Amino acid sequence: MKRLLILLLPALIFYSCRTNPPSSPEVKVGGKIFLKVNFNFTLQPKAVDKVVLLEDFANVSCVPCVTSNRIIKTLTRETYGHNKLVAVKYPTNFPAPNDLFYHANKPVCDSKISFYNIFFAPTTVIDGLEKPASTDSLAVKQKIEGRLAVSPPFEIIVTDNFDAGSYYVDVQVNTLISTDLSNLRLEAVILEEEIKFETPPGSNGETVFYDVMREVLPSTEGLSLSEVQQSGNFTVELESDLFENWQPDQLNTVVFIQNKSTKEVLQAGSTF
Repeated sequence: MKRLLILLLPALIFYSCRTNPPSSPEVKVGGKIFLKVNFNFTLQPKAVDKVVLLEDFANVSCVPCVTSNRIIKTLTRETYGHNKLVAVKYPTNFPAPNDLFYHANKPVCDSKISFYNIFFAPTTVIDGLEKPASTDSLAVKQKIEGRLAVSPPFEIIVTDNFDAGSYYVDVQVNTLISTDLSNLRLEAVILEEEIKFETPPGSNGETVFYDVMREVLPSTEGLSLSEVQQSGNFTVELESDLFENWQPDQLNTVVFIQNKSTKEVLQAGSTF
């Protein structure tokens, strides 16, 4: 029954969205992603600004997504800048079932859709907690402002470089406030900052897409901070495949720490 609701509700809400399924090109592994995360659990008495995470669920054939995409682009690149606000776009399989970005990483998309109980596109989630109307810029901004006022318990510093066909990402996590780590997980999202098409890949007319999720490391389950601390080995190294159709000059990484029980994102950081 739940599956039926997921399929029918978007169709009822966005009945005007036509389906124009794009073809998913065959892709090949072209290199590796190497992620290194270093944790410092010793308290660092310093003030660090909150970086808010905006997660957006969209589809290439969703007409209202055109408006929400423009709002998010303006907020991340002009109103706040990436030192205060970072965005990750998760593709959906509704209202059109064949979004090429969705099929490029279906398991991650499905996991995120399920985690946040997403029933329609666009849906915007601020720091895992708030779901303002995606096409209402004032509502979205209000929720961001509220989260910027929160003192983060962590500092996340992310750097990257592309070398010899591989993408290297280094993450430093510093603890600022004594925090219960039991439900906290770290995720690193590899994304493409800008993807352009000569012709629209869907029916909403858009040809340029921003902050599109390509991979999540180690997985959508995240890396348990409590397990890392208990192990006594505070450096974790992970790797994944890098695909040929990804643009090296457009790759960026967003890293965040989230309470998987409450869904609150405590802090984020990025290579932007």
